[in-house]
Amino acid sequence: MIQAISKEQTFVTNLEQFVTKADKFIKTYYSGISEETHVREIVQELQNLVSDTDLQQLEIDYQHHCDIKDLIADCDDTSWF
Repeated sequence: MIQAISKEQTFVTNLEQFVTKADKFIKTYYSGISEETHVREIVQELQNLVSDTDLQQLEIDYQHHCDIKDLIADCDDTSWF
């Protein structure tokens, strides 16, 4: 069965791509051959990551997840019985 790609999957994919590029940047930086262009590349990748991420929606989704988790924990609490 084919499923639509969720916002979370898109965010994780974008984050994984950024981390890969950041890792490459860090290795280049610490190898001593870092140049200003490398710094510009990583700044551009940060900007791309931020523009691809709907931070407000992520916060709403996270709060919703926490609320559900709290409700489930309350239901499991023995004081209900």
